[in-house]
Amino acid sequence: MTFRLNHVHVYVLVHNNEVALFDTGVNIGSALDVLEKDLESIGQSIKAVRDIYITHAHGDHCGMAGLIKKESGAIIHLSCAADESNRNYSATDLLIPQVKKFYLAHGLAQQEVDHSVIVLRGIRDIVTPFKGDDLLQSHEIREFGQWQFEAIFTPGHSNGHLCYHFPREGILLSGDTVLPHITPNLSPDLFDVNFRPLENFLASLDEVANLPVRKIYPGHGNAIENVRGRVQELHAHHAERTQLVLNCLGDGPKTTFEVARGVFGQDLPDFDKFLALNETYVHLLDLAHKGIIREEQDGNVLLYTVQ
Repeated sequence: MTFRLNHVHVYVLVHNNEVALFDTGVNIGSALDVLEKDLESIGQSIKAVRDIYITHAHGDHCGMAGLIKKESGAIIHLSCAADESNRNYSATDLLIPQVKKFYLAHGLAQQEVDHSVIVLRGIRDIVTPFKGDDLLQSHEIREFGQWQFEAIFTPGHSNGHLCYHFPREGILLSGDTVLPHITPNLSPDLFDVNFRPLENFLASLDEVANLPVRKIYPGHGNAIENVRGRVQELHAHHAERTQLVLNCLGDGPKTTFEVARGVFGQDLPDFDKFLALNETYVHLLDLAHKGIIREEQDGNVLLYTVQ
């Protein structure tokens, strides 16, 4: 990957010369060649892929799904919400107006919004178009050869995120729900005003912590063995972040971006401004839902203040 996270994991099951992939990687540069060579190293190929199980509809995790399906005829499995999200965010004629309206309302300047639009277009351009063939329900059990696994609905990092639990082996493919060294970025779903990312994410962490899992294999980074310990760290991080957001609101009404600058600093690169605003907004949304702060509209801009 060319992003700050310089890699994404693709997990592979093999049975009778057929392959199941869990996520596909991003469709940039030599990624497909790398995947092909890795499959060749275990005596397989792209054409042997029978099933593709997607954790969530972000480009680094599903970017090559359509490309691989074209090569192999694989069936693409994902949640209904992830499939809907993929369709919504692929429709740039619908997405771009939503992006402009949302980020201008939350305090980004026009120039910064325009830059975010360019970045989002670029991210969508590296996803080969695809649609889900099989929409998974939470706790649905699937089999591939001798392998049996359960789809666990874990929204938060994205709406429709799934983890895949292998109970016999005591392992979880966690996508971006639990990562070893960073906290997953939480962002609003611009097409679902009722989605509360932080509330859903914390509930998803609790679901993961209660699974009989001895090891997590994440979408990025090394495997995690202290599952409950890592979940506790993520809970603590968001509790601290919530308090920082509240502290920034202590001296009067602010836009989301003004709060974000108070939490993350004044001198952020353009794309980091976008991520910081997203992360701040999900905390403001949660606080407003609990009645701790209130949201007010001033013209076309939204302001937040402590009750």
